[in-house]
Amino acid sequence: MSVPATFRRGFVDALPICLGYFGVGFAIAAASVANGHPVWSPVVQSLSQLSGTSQGAISHRAVPGPPGGAWELALLCLGLNLRYVLLALALAQKLPPGIGLGRRLLVALGVTDENVALEISRPFPTGFPYLTGVLASSYLGWNAGNALGAIGTALLPASAVAPLGIALYAMFTAIVVPAAKASRPTLLCVALAAAANAALRALPAAARPAPVASMLLAGVGAAALCALLFPKKAEAAP
Repeated sequence: MSVPATFRRGFVDALPICLGYFGVGFAIAAASVANGHPVWSPVVQSLSQLSGTSQGAISHRAVPGPPGGAWELALLCLGLNLRYVLLALALAQKLPPGIGLGRRLLVALGVTDENVALEISRPFPTGFPYLTGVLASSYLGWNAGNALGAIGTALLPASAVAPLGIALYAMFTAIVVPAAKASRPTLLCVALAAAANAALRALPAAARPAPVASMLLAGVGAAALCALLFPKKAEAAP
């Protein structure tokens, strides 16, 4: 298959992801502008990253935020995006030998849960053209959604924008619930993280961590504990 045809196949295969990213990007940008961020902020963020979880956390931070809030958000985004290291290792197996650093960095921009799941599930060798086709499709949907969400929210009345905030919670629920239903350790991890976050928020004000720090501590702590309690056994070589 020629390079243009392989690129086109990747682009078409990722169209469902493109449409999903459009809706999520629209909701995130709407929440961002509604919380006081300038219209250009979600647009610039979406151009520089493909991470709905990180951008969603930033969008729900009201402007102006508390002192030191930027560092807390940076740590939260780091914790949320650590999984991309493992996804990138899996995706690296699809890259041809000798590919340059520039192309690797371009492919890395498109490392998301949905993109990698699509790319590693293909029964045929994908290679760089296919991966860039997937990236182009998902990147287009993500940025178009953010741009239209930011501009539309700036023009719409507050009563029309407020319901869009529910879309973010629906997105996170759609990510967590299927995985929790399929795995008891995952369900326990989610429950422990929620309980730990609630316990931290119930502490006296003097000892209570900031909301972002509380989420980060609860999530990383629960994940580390469950990794120790339920280690995944290595699969035997065929």
